[in-house]
Order: sequence, then C-alpha cells, then structure tokens
Amino acid sequence: MAVSRGIGRGSAYVMTAQSVQVGLIEEGDTGREVSRFRSALREAESQLSGLYQKVREGIGSQAAEVFTAQALILNDSYFIQRVSVLIETQRMNVEGALSQVIDQASHAFVMMEDPYIRERAADIRDVGRRILSILATQTRSQGAAIPEGTIIVADELLPSLIADLEYSKVRALVTGRGGKMGHAAILARSLGIPVVSDIHEATTSIHTGDLLIVDGSAGLVFINPNDSIVQEYVNLERDFLAERETMKALVDLPACTRDGVTVKLLANIGKTADVEAALLFKADGIGLFRTEFGFLIRDHFPTEEEQYAILKNVAEQFHPRPVTVRLLDLGGDKGLPYFPLAQTQNPALSERGIRLMLKHRNILESQIRAILRASSDHPISILIPMISGLEEVREVRHLLESVKESFKSEGRGFNSSIRLGVMIETPAAALMVGALAREVDFFSLGTNDLVQYILVADRGDPGMAPYYRPAHPALLKIIRSVIRTINPETKDLAICGEIAGDPFYFELLLGLGLRCFSVVPTEILEIKNIIRSISLPEAEKVARQALTMSTALEVENFLEKRWQAKNPVVREI
Repeated sequence: MAVSRGIGRGSAYVMTAQSVQVGLIEEGDTGREVSRFRSALREAESQLSGLYQKVREGIGSQAAEVFTAQALILNDSYFIQRVSVLIETQRMNVEGALSQVIDQASHAFVMMEDPYIRERAADIRDVGRRILSILATQTRSQGAAIPEGTIIVADELLPSLIADLEYSKVRALVTGRGGKMGHAAILARSLGIPVVSDIHEATTSIHTGDLLIVDGSAGLVFINPNDSIVQEYVNLERDFLAERETMKALVDLPACTRDGVTVKLLANIGKTADVEAALLFKADGIGLFRTEFGFLIRDHFPTEEEQYAILKNVAEQFHPRPVTVRLLDLGGDKGLPYFPLAQTQNPALSERGIRLMLKHRNILESQIRAILRASSDHPISILIPMISGLEEVREVRHLLESVKESFKSEGRGFNSSIRLGVMIETPAAALMVGALAREVDFFSLGTNDLVQYILVADRGDPGMAPYYRPAHPALLKIIRSVIRTINPETKDLAICGEIAGDPFYFELLLGLGLRCFSVVPTEILEIKNIIRSISLPEAEKVARQALTMSTALEVENFLEKRWQAKNPVVREI
C-alpha cells in the first residue's frame, strides 16, 4: 500500500517488536502488579508529553495532537479498570492483562466500517506497546539510534515510531501494517517521508544493511536492486523533487481552469491534526467535519461543553472561512464501545446516521446545541447524514428551532440563520433532491455510500470490489441529474466522497457540472494542479462522451486512455 508519496533510497534498519512475558501471579502479588501498572502509566504519560513537545516544535501543534489523544487513553477510567480487574480477579501479570485489554480494544476498532475510524486501532496498539516497553525497562524516550540515510523497516506504522526518530536521518519507512488514514501516516506525510505499508513479510524478508528503494507513489519496495533500477530511480527521484517544488508554488495560486473557471477546494477533516494540513494548503474552508472521532477517543458521550470546545477551536482557526459540521453518523458497523447497537442481519441497511440519532434525541440535541453556540461568532453550517426524505429533515429542523428558542430564553448568542444542509448518499435522497432543495440551504454529495447503495455493493467487503465502480454509468447519470435539479448557481452543492480527491475522476466530475470539491487536505495541491491544467470545454466534452457509454469498464478505459495521454511519464522498470 502506497501511504506517503516520494522516493527513498538507503540502508535498511529493521526494528522488531519486543516479546511479551505473560504469566500468572500469586494472589498476594496482585497489589504489586497494579502498582507496576500505575507507575508505567505515569511514565508513559511523561514520555507522551515529551513527544508532544518534540512534534509541536518540529512539525506543528496540530500534528502533535495525536499524542494528546493517546494520553487520553492512558487516563481512561474504563481502560485502567479493565487491566486492574484482570490482574486482581484472574491473577494475570500486568503484561498479560494489558495485552489482553489492548487486543480487545484494538479489535473493536478494526471491526468498524469507516476506514478512518478503523485505523485508530493503531493508536491503541501504540499506547500498549509503549507501556509494555516501559514495563520491560526498555524506554525509547531518547529516540532510536539510527545512522544517516536510513530506511526504517518495522512491524507496524505507529505514531511514536515516527515521532521518536531523528527526522533528518530517515529516508523512508517500510511497515508490515498501517493504512493511509492513520495518525502515523499523517505525521509521515507532514514530514515528507515516503512510506509503503501492508508488506506482511517486511521484517523477515528485509535485513539490516540491505540496500532499499522505496517508491511511496507506486507502493513498491526493491531489495538490493540492480544498477539499472537504481539509475531509473535516481532519475525518478529527481523528477519527483522537481514536481514537489512545483506543487509548493501552487499554495498561493487560485484554483482556476485555463479558461478562468474558479473551483472551490474545501477540506474533509476528522480531528484537529487534519486542521493543520488544511490550513497549510490554504483550503477554502471545511466542507466536511466528521465529528465521530471526538466521540471515539472517549469512554463516554462528550458533553455539550466538550463538543463546543472542539468546534470553537476549529472554527477559530478557519475564520472567516466556512466550516460544515456533519451531525454524528453512527450505525451499521460504525459504533461506539459505550453505545451498543442491536445486532442485525444487514448492518448497511440498519438504523444509521440521522435515523439513529432521531431515536436518541438527547445525543442529537447536545450536538446541535454545541454547534449553535459555536455559530455565534463563526460561519458554521449543519450537515445531516444518511437522509432518505423530507420527514427526517423536518424533524431535525424542528429540533433546531426548538434549541434556538431555548437559547433565546437563556440569552445565549447564536446565528439565527445558521445553514442546514443534507448529504446526498442514498438513492432516495438523489431522487427527492428537488423537494429537498425547497427545504434546505445546501447539499453535499457523499459518493462513497451512494455508489454502495446504487450498485448494491458493500464498500467494506473485498469480495464486492469488482462491483464497486465509481465510473458506473448509473452513478454518472444520477450525479448529472442531481446537479441539473439543484442548479449549483443558485444552491450550494459540494462533492465530498473519495472520488472528489482522485485526479483520475476530476475532469469528468468538473464536466458534469460540479464546482465545489471537499477533499483530504493532502490532496488539495494535486487537485489544484489538475484544475489549472484543463479547460471547462475539454471537461464538458469528456463528460458528454462518458455519459454515452453503457458499462463501467467502457468509462474506465476511456478515462485511462485520457489520463495516459495527459501524463506520459510512466516508465517501464
């Protein structure tokens, strides 16, 4: 898996995990083990504080927030209690009890549907590894002693692995597991360190001292390559560095096509660490603030005050640019440890999004109150997820008006004209968009779920991958219909699904009529580069041709030929 773009050449330095000594203890020793656990927690918190300072000074305060989140795990009462109970009732040593609790918590996150949330499991494992390392009296608070020009090879891409390193010495990373949306991946991309992950035999196939070439764009790792491959990558590395410098020059340039059509580039964020990247690349605002992460890092529903603090922090940093906050989107396989959901035969078609929240109005009202408070001083909008018709919109609107009346009686400040929008991510919403347009202020196309429901292909099921085709003519026709019905010139419409940030689809989407794209912050400059290289008539011609095609394969082949014609720098190795 290509995690962080770039090319790195250097000597391998293999780091393997420490083995854990698990065993039973005498009944009279439980107090001592609990004391060891508490002591290790204090030391881990001290180490995380040191890492926070190091990353804040080296990368930025937002990137350092990952270690604040990890510190919350250390102080989580449920986590501490579970380990202590296993020690006291099962007479496990602290290493065994801690390993069991970390494995269970990690597994709970891995089973969640949302890939972004799923990768939070790495943070839990990272915290566990740190505590176990302390228990083994093998702390790494001074950083890994590695030579200049090193490529780190490790079992897993973890935040502390990145933060503990001497950045200037590391050329790239190769790991057995770790995805694109993890905290460690974000840190690596912030530092410009190439990363290839998901190579399960990495620490056994590669040996310290091997010459490696890591291609973080293609997801390739060469072990002791021949001279011709080395020379090819010397040339590619030179070209990549030149491209990166060109991209940096785009930050202050407008996102306009060659013929002067302006495109709005917003950012998708899920936590405060994403905010720094969105600010760095000068996003026009936040098009999608996924609020689930603020709930996942706690062992309880965050209070209104806690939610308000998060929203206020993000809105202040982006002011006066707009921030669109999506209401809590839970259900299906996306749940919370402290909010158990009923088991169903088909989670993708069970209570999700706003349907679920309307059944738990106290949770929904608390979030609406927090958003409304933040709207007092900042341009914040509310986005409703997973709607299927007018009924849900009207219920949310009724609750919103009720909170407004409450605020008036309390003398609280708020934006009385706060905008309310909906996600178009179900076929029903797409077909009802005309009626919805008379009830809401703006729309956001959520193509991840829209593709899933239109094509009846679970996006989380690898076996359904051949059927999950964003280029399917059915999706293109629905997007075109939605755009024509809404008319983006009179009603705001953004696209925030994965294809919005994919250069392969951008020209087609622009040609279909979209003018506002909300993407992962690190994709902003690449998309801006595409925008500035094309013209609207060309894009509209591409869309017209694609709409005449009958199969996803035809559209994909058509886009592939066009892509290769515009990007002829592919080299055979």
